[in-house]
Amino acid sequence: MAMTPDELRDAYTARLKREKQKYIAEATGISTSTLSKFRNRKFDLYPHLAEKLEDYLLNS
Repeated sequence: MAMTPDELRDAYTARLKREKQKYIAEATGISTSTLSKFRNRKFDLYPHLAEKLEDYLLNS
């Protein structure tokens, strides 16, 4: 089951404690700007981007 936007945001924020946003951006192909706006609740990710981020967070 896919994570909700809030669950994904929380998991991403927790991961930032040990990895740099730039590294996650390069690994997922999602821009640092987009990740920053997502983390700061400016918007939710498009489904295909959310899937990439969720896959990265759960499998790396």
